[in-house]
Amino acid sequence: MRRSREDTARTRRRAVEAAARLFRERGIDPVSVGEVMARVGMTAGGFYRHFENKEALAAEACAAAFEGSALGHARSAEELLRGYLSKAHRDAPAAGCPMPALVSDMARQPAATRSAYASGVRDALARIREVAPGANSRTRLALVAGMVGALALARAVGDEQLSAAMLRETRRFWMDALS
Repeated sequence: MRRSREDTARTRRRAVEAAARLFRERGIDPVSVGEVMARVGMTAGGFYRHFENKEALAAEACAAAFEGSALGHARSAEELLRGYLSKAHRDAPAAGCPMPALVSDMARQPAATRSAYASGVRDALARIREVAPGANSRTRLALVAGMVGALALARAVGDEQLSAAMLRETRRFWMDALS
């Protein structure tokens, strides 16, 4: 029995969403096509009806992760900083911003995936322009780098006090700098 176009599109979307979560949680290379498809209740063989290869999935999943990023929901720079540099965001990489979760993977990814990531970074910079209209381009670039770096380090250190201090002090620094 042939599946409808709607069913096919829904399955593809579910695979992209599952991949976006898995990639943010564990990185792109360690996640197999089989794992992604298992998350949507399919076999790895069904993957090739939806995607040319894992690289195509990675590029689409990267773009989807940025579309669902929490950056889009903040109404002010303070709200952005409080949400982004928080323990909750630190502890939920699979559901969080793809910038810190995927940054170490990007240099080894094909051009299409890196392009999707770069597009997401540009969108994040544009979003920061909206919530911090007084910040110039240089400040926005430094803010993104600072937020991403702080969150990535806070996830990596394995020391709760140091991790919390990184988030807290980076948040304070940028709140002061933007006020």
